[in-house]
Amino acid sequence: MRDVFPPGSTFKTITAAALLKGGLDPAAQVGCPGTYQIPFHRPFSNDGEVDRGVVTFTDAFAHSCNTTFVEQATTRLTGEELSRTADEWGFGRPIATGIGGTCGTVPVTDDLDMLAADAIGQGEVVATPLCMAALAAAVQSGTWRSPRLLSHGQVRRIDGIPHGDVQMDEGVVAALRDMMTAVTGYGTASGAGLPEGVAGKTGTAEVEGETSHAWFIGYRDDLAFCVFVRHGGSGRSTAVPIAARFFKGL
Repeated sequence: MRDVFPPGSTFKTITAAALLKGGLDPAAQVGCPGTYQIPFHRPFSNDGEVDRGVVTFTDAFAHSCNTTFVEQATTRLTGEELSRTADEWGFGRPIATGIGGTCGTVPVTDDLDMLAADAIGQGEVVATPLCMAALAAAVQSGTWRSPRLLSHGQVRRIDGIPHGDVQMDEGVVAALRDMMTAVTGYGTASGAGLPEGVAGKTGTAEVEGETSHAWFIGYRDDLAFCVFVRHGGSGRSTAVPIAARFFKGL
């Protein structure tokens, strides 16, 4: 709740929300080259420099195309718009756990290289696992709700003063549900033993000089979750199997 980490590609959920709100259609044809260089700026690559050619925006999300999100974010969004969208999805609100905590931060930037890195969950973006679970819950329900904790062994909430519920944009939410379903259906979380009905987004957050953090956020019915393994490697190979075991144990 208090420690923050780069969220990696799970943050593409928020970047996608900003792009959808700005008018990019989930079925729009977008490029997913192995490497994309922002004109007069730095290059960015997909994992393994995989080149998928021209795909739909939904497919780019499902396969977690870094190059797509870098190009679309740097040509369609400003740093202020990305930060504002993150705030709409919980980053700019206190969480009422009674013991402190935060959702994370997305500093406003006017540097294209930093905006590109932020858009794929690197750069200066940091988040807590608790609030990434709240993000997934907001996609599922269409309403952002402040996370709460229960005290051990009792049905008694540990609360501060909670932020009120926030209704999210219905069109954006509907599109994100389809896109997160694509991730588990044929994208980066497919074929990993997840049960029917799980939707989500994987993430692998690079850490300089150390092993990457593994992430997987998502939901099934009214249960939202975030799997985070500090220095665990890739989201697909480490975090997704943990989620699969969790659901099999329910």
